[in-house]
Amino acid sequence: MKKFLILIGAAALMLCVSCKKDKQCRCSVVGSQTVRIISINSGSCDQIHHFSNHDALDTLHTDYVLCSDYPFEADSLIVNH
Repeated sequence: MKKFLILIGAAALMLCVSCKKDKQCRCSVVGSQTVRIISINSGSCDQIHHFSNHDALDTLHTDYVLCSDYPFEADSLIVNH
């Protein structure tokens, strides 16, 4: 019985480790009131310092950002498509 419980515990641990969830980072653009929501699958939000994006004319822009993974109440209003 003890070996069975250890086997079930190991299987549950492997299941939890294998299911990774993307992390939502809230990033403030330096020198602007713009806030960007960035999804990452590994690492820390604090390590993001710049964000590159294309505008309507397909020009590449780089924003310098300060990011946090702190959950804000307003994040529940954001709908990702």
